[in-house]
Amino acid sequence: MATPPPSQFAALLRRSKFASYDPHIGQVYTAFDGHAARGNFGLKRPLALRRRNAHITVQAVDSREQQTVWRSAEQENRWIRMWDEVGVRPKLENLTKWEQKVGTLGAEVSFLADSEFVHQETVETQKEDGLYEELAEEEEEELVKKSYAVPNLDAMSEKEFEQYLEHLRSLRPAFHNFLRKKYKNHPISSKTLFQHSLRGGDDFREFLESHAYQEYHKKHPRYIEQQPHRYAGLSYSHAPDVQTFNTTKPHVGRILGDPGTDRQAQFYAVASAGMTSRLTVGSKGEEGNQIITLRFTGATLDSTPEVVGARPEGLEGASLRTSVRIDGPIVPYKSGTNPHPPGTREYVAYLEKKQRDHSVSMTSQPRPKQVDFTPQDHNIPAQRLLNVLHNMSFKE
Repeated sequence: MATPPPSQFAALLRRSKFASYDPHIGQVYTAFDGHAARGNFGLKRPLALRRRNAHITVQAVDSREQQTVWRSAEQENRWIRMWDEVGVRPKLENLTKWEQKVGTLGAEVSFLADSEFVHQETVETQKEDGLYEELAEEEEEELVKKSYAVPNLDAMSEKEFEQYLEHLRSLRPAFHNFLRKKYKNHPISSKTLFQHSLRGGDDFREFLESHAYQEYHKKHPRYIEQQPHRYAGLSYSHAPDVQTFNTTKPHVGRILGDPGTDRQAQFYAVASAGMTSRLTVGSKGEEGNQIITLRFTGATLDSTPEVVGARPEGLEGASLRTSVRIDGPIVPYKSGTNPHPPGTREYVAYLEKKQRDHSVSMTSQPRPKQVDFTPQDHNIPAQRLLNVLHNMSFKE
């Protein structure tokens, strides 16, 4: 009996590159060139969306009605592109939803920057200030390897929390050994009970972090150490403010409302770069001008969308508070005499010109500085007389 030939769909499925789809993970798909013109997004069937630079999210590849369920993701795509143009690094505040979810894993990382615009103390400067004793005490203390990837109590259910408590009770012998090693050179009896009551949770917290490090760094670990991104992937750069100012362009915004006679109002509501931001009252600029040029000064990330779950969220699940200011010159750094952007030809030429003006040799004397005066100075008779006499002395 002859066997039926294999299905063409099975052969196409084996050769298909569509392996990244997961209905529980929110992803954005796009197509390019001829595939976009034919509506081919790598799915089971072509879509009616046939244009370039189109972005979609897929809810189901093949529904019960034998249709591909999708929706447009143009809002997410345009917002990400506008955010890349802004170039502002977000920050976190305490007691926000995202900050509590990240916990200690999202601690701020200090990045050392070698720049003439960043003032940061070096180790040599600290030693010159007389901190030898503190450094010696830190070297004497035994370094305990820790991991901040401890279980998040705020994200646990009641049942999970009870199971976690049972696990902690089983770690009492290990906790006692940890205390003996820690206070081997510093006996506990040297401190009063009141002093221990003030910092009663520090020892237990250090023990949990040390125990987590040992679990993650076993020869055959059963767990993977979590390293969530502090800003949920919103920004990966750590550029200083002066670099952001010189590498990004201002955006045109519109003032949405006017506080009017309300003296307690402190901010304007401004729409710019696809977001509603805050503008401090008093820096609006010309009165009656509703369309202004703005620059972003800060962003606070309160909550992020749940992109992994039964119903993945999109941009509507994010909460981001932004602030802006009127576009204008920033406060000069250090000497504050070079108005050109750092790194440009005008910036370097300005420094060379400044050095030539201040150069003095053995055969030439420094030229007296010419006093410039504006037409407004003529209104002051005394200033006008001094300027005339000073210019006459140069001519002689």
